Amino acid sequence: MKIEIVPYSRQFEGPVRRFNSRLRADKTRAPAFPECHVPEWLPKAGNPRVYQEFSLAVDEAAAVRGAYILKHQAFLVNGAVRSIADYHLPISEAIVDSRYNAVGLKLLADAMRKQPRLFALGMGGHEQPLSRMLKALGWTIMEVPFYFDVVRARVFFKNLAPLRTTTLRRAACDLLAATGLGWAAVRVRRLGLPARGLPWSIAFEEVERFSGWADDLWHASKDRHALIAVRDRDILNTLYPPGSDRFIRLKVLREGKPIGWAVLLATAMSGHRQFGNMKVGTLVDCLADPGDATAVVASARRVLRARGVDLVVSNQGHAAWCRALKSCGFLEGPSNFLFAVSPTLAADLQPFDQKRGLFHLNRGDGDGPIHL
Repeated sequence: MKIEIVPYSRQFEGPVRRFNSRLRADKTRAPAFPECHVPEWLPKAGNPRVYQEFSLAVDEAAAVRGAYILKHQAFLVNGAVRSIADYHLPISEAIVDSRYNAVGLKLLADAMRKQPRLFALGMGGHEQPLSRMLKALGWTIMEVPFYFDVVRARVFFKNLAPLRTTTLRRAACDLLAATGLGWAAVRVRRLGLPARGLPWSIAFEEVERFSGWADDLWHASKDRHALIAVRDRDILNTLYPPGSDRFIRLKVLREGKPIGWAVLLATAMSGHRQFGNMKVGTLVDCLADPGDATAVVASARRVLRARGVDLVVSNQGHAAWCRALKSCGFLEGPSNFLFAVSPTLAADLQPFDQKRGLFHLNRGDGDGPIHL
């Protein structure tokens, strides 16, 4: 069976709809591929410095049998600015028809031909098909740590699905929620991790857009990282566009001078497969000199708590941000948010194990804060 990888053009919108329909008919949990050939998020015409490229696996009858997305963006890699790409949403008809088992490898091979410096972020854990395939092909894979701050213990224990996987666990969670023991358990877990207040010199304000002060912060802090996506105002205003009320953009100041920023979400969930019906606050993205990370985290925590969230979460790769979250009372939980690096990109990041604590990675990278 001959399969060709082609750019997604208008003529394939109908075949993509039929591809999605075949996957849905088998009741798979595969996400649908976009049914418009022009990306709704990050089209190349919007900003050629950060954009998405759609590709399709097509057979001789012009039926779509697979697809993937590359998100192209400049990163600072061990001090050198390089164009690299995030490989995401690879989908193959092999999910429902074993005749297409080879499509997944063809998709990845095409992506690596276009951009050898490739990474994947998220993936849902080590046991997912994509992460298993990448590991077998020699990619380097690490977990991006996950941190959480329980604001309302009763709501937390009533809704957090990973804690409620059996009848016994559900009963235990209900008991913790009803008696106040859950609140006490959270307090005990926080012993040694006191939540810091903000010193008098720190202030914060919500802003509509990133401007020159964000460029100054980028240039002042970028060389403190072994790997970081370019985060100047042009890129930030593309990722978190002014006028969108989805994101909370926070500027943090010390004695009136900007020292960092954070992008936050406060989302009321409904039947979420992990968070149930909680209102979840997320520290999506951030930047500061590593020494100022705690002030930024503490400011973000205060803003999200004022928004009435039940839980605050964040995935952060850089060691300074991990320390800052812990110092502000966050607890570390199991992470299914993985960072996988192609052999070519891994070679640029050597010695990898020594540098990994200097990788600035969070939900603002890759395909962004989806599902949040």
